[in-house]
Amino acid sequence: MDRLTIGYVSKAQGVKGEVKISPLTDSCDRYKNLKKVFIDGKEFAVKNARVLPNGIFMTLEGVDDRNAAELLRNKELQIDRKDAVALPKDRYFIVDVVGCDVFADGNKLGRLKDVLQYGAADVYVIATPKGDAMIPAIDRVIKSVDIENKKITFDFLAWQDLAVYED
Repeated sequence: MDRLTIGYVSKAQGVKGEVKISPLTDSCDRYKNLKKVFIDGKEFAVKNARVLPNGIFMTLEGVDDRNAAELLRNKELQIDRKDAVALPKDRYFIVDVVGCDVFADGNKLGRLKDVLQYGAADVYVIATPKGDAMIPAIDRVIKSVDIENKKITFDFLAWQDLAVYED
């Protein structure tokens, strides 16, 4: 089954088995509607999910005390892809763009190996023959994304202007 990581368990919360989740998603409200999640491949029914200003807290079926919750610390929280939120046009899951070949003017520049999320725009890290290059994932740079064929096409002039190579 195809799964997406949407966060990780950051710690046990209280003594009744609740866990605090560190989200890896743009929409924290999505946690309120989850019926099941997977941790280390094991399925857990979601009994309760609360989204508060200080974090996301979940109660999972079978996690009934602090010790059981503590065993989940630092583990990825995953969902089935079919349960993922619908993305707006021209938005993609990171897992879908990593590994795409990157082209400009018909020439292969390299392969997208990571997406950094630091500020106003994501930064794509591209493995190239000259070393890793970083470039903002903005409209000026990206001409097209073809997830099915694992291909991203960049504007060549934008690549020349904005790509920064690691030393």
